[in-house]
Order: sequence, then C-alpha cells, then structure tokens
Amino acid sequence: MAGLQCPLRLYNDVYRRDLATPWSDTQQAIFDRGTAIGELAQQRYPGGVLVGFKPWERAPAIAATRKLLDDPAVPAIYEAAIEHRGVFVRVDVLVRNGDGWDLVEVKASTQAEKEVFQLDAAIQYWVLTGAGLKIHRAGVLVLNRDYVYPGGEYDLSALFRLGDATEFCRDMHGQIDQQVDEFHRLLARENPPEIGIGDHCFSPYECPYYAHCSEGMALPRNPIDHLYRLNGRRREALQDLGVESIDDIPADFELTAIQERIRQAVVSGQPWQSPDLARALAEAQWPLHHLDFEAWQPALPPYPGMRPFQAIPFQFSLHVEQADGKLVHHEYLHEESSDPRRPLAEALLEAMGETGSIVVYSSYERTMLNALARDLPDLADPLLALADRLWDLLPVVRNHYYHPDFQGSFSIKRVLPALVPDAGWGELEIADGQAAALAYEQALASNDAVYRDSTFENLKAYCQQDTLAMVGLLGALRGLCEAG
Repeated sequence: MAGLQCPLRLYNDVYRRDLATPWSDTQQAIFDRGTAIGELAQQRYPGGVLVGFKPWERAPAIAATRKLLDDPAVPAIYEAAIEHRGVFVRVDVLVRNGDGWDLVEVKASTQAEKEVFQLDAAIQYWVLTGAGLKIHRAGVLVLNRDYVYPGGEYDLSALFRLGDATEFCRDMHGQIDQQVDEFHRLLARENPPEIGIGDHCFSPYECPYYAHCSEGMALPRNPIDHLYRLNGRRREALQDLGVESIDDIPADFELTAIQERIRQAVVSGQPWQSPDLARALAEAQWPLHHLDFEAWQPALPPYPGMRPFQAIPFQFSLHVEQADGKLVHHEYLHEESSDPRRPLAEALLEAMGETGSIVVYSSYERTMLNALARDLPDLADPLLALADRLWDLLPVVRNHYYHPDFQGSFSIKRVLPALVPDAGWGELEIADGQAAALAYEQALASNDAVYRDSTFENLKAYCQQDTLAMVGLLGALRGLCEAG
C-alpha cells in the first residue's frame, strides 16, 4: 500500500523508518479507534481464535496460523499471519467456508466501496491465494450508517455491513503480481528512488515522510495551490505554462472570480475589498449572537437513537454583542458521560434572546441545530427558529474581502490573524476542532479528576476563543468600511 502511494515511501518504510514524522495524538487516536472496531468485529464471527505475537514476531505468528488453518474445528481466525513472495499480511478475519475461506478486512468507516479499502483487501487476497489458500469471497466490513442504536448490547449483525470485494480482488490479481516484482527490484537498489513532492504525498493518506522530503526546498511564496479551489484542468494548464507561483500567472489566464481576486491581491501586495462589503455587513441585525458548537463523532454510537459517526454537540460558546459594544458571554459544556444533546439544547435556548442575528462562520451550526431539532422533537420549533436567525460571516468574507495573508484559505484561523494580528489560538492547549473532540472523548474516558477538570477548562477556553474570533473579525471588517 505504501509503495502504490509512492515508491520512495516504501523504500523509507523498509530502510529508513527513522525519517518518519512521529504520529500525532489525533492520528494515534484514529489508529486506536480502528483497533477497537476490529476487535468488536471479531465478535461477529464467534468461536474464532486470535493469532497473537508482536508485529515483528512474524515466524511464530505464521507457524501458529498454519496450525489453525489445518484444524477443521476452528471456524474463524483473527489476525491470521501469512506471507507470500516477501509480502506479509495480518488478515483481520478469516472465516472458514466449506473447503476454503472468506477474507474479511475491517475498516472503521461506513464506506465499504472506497477504492483504497478494496485495494487493501485485494493485496491480502493475492497473498492468501498465492500461499495456497482457496478464498471463496473477500469483503470489506464497515459500520452500517443506517444502524440506529436502541441501547444495551450492540446487534453486531446490524451494526456492521459487509461490502463485497471479490471481483475487485480477482481483477487486481495480475496487476498486484507485477507490482510486487517491481517493488522487489526497487528494494534491491542501493539508493532510494528520486521522487519529488506532489499531490501523491497526501493521497490516499498523508505520508509520514513529507516533512523530510520537503525539508529545505525552495517553495514559491505564493504557490498556485493558494488559488481557491484550483481544479485539475486549470492546475495542469498552469503547470504546462511552467507557472508555479501566483505572481507569474498571465493576466489573461482564465480564472474564477475569486481566483482572480487572489491573483490581483498577490500581485499588488494589497488586500482586495468589494464596494458592497458595508452593505453585506449591515444585513446582520442587532444584538448579534456569536455562536460556535463543538461536537465529536464516535464511531460506535454511545447513546440510544444514534448512528455510527453521528456528530454529537457537547459544547457551545455564545457571545452576545450589543450595538454599543457591550459583550456578554454564555457557555455550556457537558461534563458527564450521559447524552449531552438535551441539556445543551435547553441551555442554548435559555441563553438566546428572541431577536437579533445569530452569527456563525460556515454552515456547521445550522447542521447542528437541524440535527438537534430532529433528535429532540419537543424542542424542534424553538431550535428551528434559531436556525432561521443564522447569519453566516464566511460567505461575506469570501465574496467581499481577500488579504494576501489568507494564502488561499477562508478558514477563520487564517482570516482572523490577517485582520487582527494579535488575535488567534496559538497560546491555547487546544487549538482546533478535531483536537477538541479528541480531548473531550479522552476526558470522558478518564478517571483522573484533575485531568478531566483541566481538559474541560481548556475546552472552554478554545470554544470561547472561536466566538471571540467572530466578534473581532466582524469589528475589523466594520473598521475597514469606516476607513474607506
């Protein structure tokens, strides 16, 4: 899999693993979630036997697997260890099927048909059949997005969904065979292949060697990647012209309206501002309620009525701004292990007034309010009334202002520092939504009261900064209009 993404990644994995950037806590949490889903999936095939051993203990793992394969009393094998032509795999589940086996690859996802998952199964299929096993079926087992948790024990037959990958595995067999030969030749070389950085560094996953490969490279200050939503056709056209920097894009090159604004701002070194910015800002009605939710998406639904990966809002920050500049803060953070949706919704409705725009940045808060209204039907009317008052600042910025320091992004974490230089998230322990969700999940699972309390305070500080950011950004935009 590493070699198919980039031959240099494969070479590094085999010979120079010390060059890899250590996994972040967030990435490690994703790995841990996958492990937990895999262990739960094993229970869907009862009576199986786990092949243990550490990752580097290949020989004993292979020997143990061989014994289990030969024992007709074993209905399934978990983490079977098999090697063929130098390719070693650990199969999530091998299920005995008549005179052969079914291969099951487990993924902590809801997308069994995702090509990278099917390819993972195809490589294992190639190894197993090459090692002499008869594989009747191959599939990718994922969580079923339509499963609604009723409470109690999970119904594993309904929680998981098996997507068939048999034909894909068979179709890929010859190609994988050739690829393995090519990789063996690659790994027999004395020196690593010379491969530059590019889109392949991030697809299908971010390469752990990207920092090493890109270290010391002379990158343009304004690369064409900073053009908003640069599609493949325009990217290829610019590359054909030898253009790597926005500064060098010909004035007559066809760009979208937003991309042309970015080009003009970069070339001039000055922000671009629409003459309609003041009118757009005036559409917000006082008092302004700056709202931000934080949510987590557990793979396994923890509360009745929930689905796999359903977003659960657990926190909000609300800064109410009056026309005279007076600012009042309200917040809620659910610190118990119980379902946070109802108490959070009730706290939000209590904090909101009856009038004034609710300022948000992106459509996320609307999604959360609609979901709360669906899940709490007795509160649906007042929650949907809040949704009707939402006023999104993101399209206002995107349509009416661009600063070269945005670097092609309209994320508030890029926009705010460009307009309010001293503002930001740099000093906070938690500085982004994914980290917030992870911190919340870990705090709920911890028995350390000091750790929990500290994490909850950090979460409050982060969410409060998100709504203060909107207050500061809106003030800065008003100031630009008044100045000019």
